[in-house]
Amino acid sequence: MFGRLRTMKSIKLIMGDLYRVDYHANYKLNELLEGGVKNVSGLMQFLSKKIFFGYPIKVVENYSACSAFAATTPEGKLIVGRNFDYPKTGALLVHARPRNAYASYSMVCLEHLGICEEDNTMPNKLMGKVMVLACPFACVDGLNEKGLSVSVLELDTEPTVQNTGKTPIITTVAVRMLLDKCANTDEAIKVLEKYDMNSSAGCPYHFLISDANGKTVVVGWPEQNMVVTNDIFATNFQLAPGKDAGVGFGQDRYECLKEKIGATKGILSEDDAMELLSHVKVPWTKERNWATIWSVIYNLSDFSATVCKDMEYDRVYKTTK
Repeated sequence: MFGRLRTMKSIKLIMGDLYRVDYHANYKLNELLEGGVKNVSGLMQFLSKKIFFGYPIKVVENYSACSAFAATTPEGKLIVGRNFDYPKTGALLVHARPRNAYASYSMVCLEHLGICEEDNTMPNKLMGKVMVLACPFACVDGLNEKGLSVSVLELDTEPTVQNTGKTPIITTVAVRMLLDKCANTDEAIKVLEKYDMNSSAGCPYHFLISDANGKTVVVGWPEQNMVVTNDIFATNFQLAPGKDAGVGFGQDRYECLKEKIGATKGILSEDDAMELLSHVKVPWTKERNWATIWSVIYNLSDFSATVCKDMEYDRVYKTTK
């Protein structure tokens, strides 16, 4: 109980509708992994029982678009840039230091936790603070202290529903597992191979995974099989070979990443990387109800995150050790 209260007390507004929380409670990842989880409903039941004292909780899921890439700074440090594109919502930067696991920074879409202005449940309100306790299992990108970074990007093919007899896991729980338990990309691949992946939100995803040693891959599950490709950037179409190779959207953003990163031979400062994210942002239009909600640069060598909210690229928040 003390850890939960301490976590809720740590919530603070950074800027706009971007918040930060320092997570001190036990979110019982190992117990969840031991039993497995096949869908978001199962995750909510677990959290209700183990964290919310049986109180029912809800999440709101929507479709998203994203861009992500890996690069190296002129000083030789590894970085990952990531845009999260979604309908208008707040965001949460999560700093977790779990026992017997790696510390991490990660980003959460507040709507995924059922937190919104319309319901008067933002994190500055009591109900919002309570709902934030579910945030470790809602992360869509992040970085751990060993230099492993994971970014989730939506696809437009068939949802992943593996059923090979392995322990089941869903997308966002997999992100938390990798951040907590894996020190590099090879370890992340081996851990993912032990589980049957099931898509959250009813749509498929692939993961851009990068480490401080400079190894970057994209992991996807085309035709219900896990496939690893040696790509250093990704958007929202399938990169893995197969019948749906190239299916999806975001090809224009992908080509922009490819051109800009190719022109610099993969060398970008953090400022250059944030500028590149601004080039592949998705702006608001009358016809489209989603846009770039946050841009983040993860420094894999320094264990830091620099966050821009709502495309205000001249206004950023950077973590400090």
